[in-house]
Amino acid sequence: MAATTRAFGDPDLTPDNFNQFSKQEIDADAAAKALSQLQPIPPPRSTDPMDLASIIGADATGTIQTAGKITFHTLGDTGGIKYPQFQFAVADAMAADIKGVSFCYHLGDVVYYFGQEQYYFEQFYDPYRDYNAPIFAIPGNHDGAIFKGETAKSLDAFVANFCTPAPSKTPDSQGAVRTTMDQPGVYFTLNAPFAKFIGLYSNVSEGGTEGVIANSKLGNAQLKFLQAQLVQAKKERDHGQARALILATHHPPFTGSPFHVPSPTMLGMIDDACKEAGIYPDMHLSGHAHLYERYTRTVDGRQIPYVVAGMGGYYNLPGLKPANLRPPQPKCPASGKDASGNPLRFEAYNDDTFGFLRVTVSDASIAATFVTVNTKTGKTGTGDRFTVDLKKHAVSNSKKK
Repeated sequence: MAATTRAFGDPDLTPDNFNQFSKQEIDADAAAKALSQLQPIPPPRSTDPMDLASIIGADATGTIQTAGKITFHTLGDTGGIKYPQFQFAVADAMAADIKGVSFCYHLGDVVYYFGQEQYYFEQFYDPYRDYNAPIFAIPGNHDGAIFKGETAKSLDAFVANFCTPAPSKTPDSQGAVRTTMDQPGVYFTLNAPFAKFIGLYSNVSEGGTEGVIANSKLGNAQLKFLQAQLVQAKKERDHGQARALILATHHPPFTGSPFHVPSPTMLGMIDDACKEAGIYPDMHLSGHAHLYERYTRTVDGRQIPYVVAGMGGYYNLPGLKPANLRPPQPKCPASGKDASGNPLRFEAYNDDTFGFLRVTVSDASIAATFVTVNTKTGKTGTGDRFTVDLKKHAVSNSKKK
């Protein structure tokens, strides 16, 4: 049997059809209650890094190298339940912004509320059917959540759509041309020109509890993976391979969200691994909190942006609540210290606008823009811009245009 040809966006642009979804498809088991305990982490097929060239091909990779930079999209919390039009508007804006973009890196909560296979078409394959690029992903808490009486194991559907041994067609796509992704696991390393991504799974903790990457119940396999990948990243850098190091977790180390908490214990574990390996990330990306936030943290003399990009389409942004129920917006910029005593500056915040990040990485810098999306008109704008100088390890704010 011939291997399935890898495919991304549908060749013919088609209009949004979420109005055809049934009430069950839109509500997605909203009445079910998630079990609160942490869930086992599926072991990866391999801990070897995934190479972007194996996904997009040598010619496209060569074009990136010649250009001297790579551009990608990133966002989280996209599942379009209750009001699918928000997710579709963001997905359409990303598809329109695809020129020069090599892939999307999804920060988790692809499918609400329990990551079930039956909702992958409505919340993933259909919204992104016109997005003609690969979509990598780490799972969010809703992708791994299970409820009492559910027969599937945690993350079964995520693995079936993002971690198959080879690209394949799945019934979940309902005829969309996009094939499954062949990530080696739910946590994995992606090597690309100018950037190395280490994505971790922070399990199923909901708003009031921290994300967890390892503990006595879950074991230390993921932590050992992180430690080994950081050691390799340091070795590559010492041998002159200039690549930005980008870490991703669904749960954010820092957030001012009224409905989600930060994860200082998880961050402490990551910090310890970074300190031992002698390398820190150049940027940390997260979702989970349904808003946009940016913090600058200074560690060992290096400024590192911690970005929360959970405004990808899930309907319940804090700012969409009635004004009398909306919590006061955090003031920024504001400076203080984190739980470890490191300087921390709160740079930017937006809790009422959907959108995505467009990020360009070269051997000298990371330049990122929070692209806002008017979900009624489709018009895009600029919500925030910043640059990381990879030589000076300094973050600068850019003027909005």
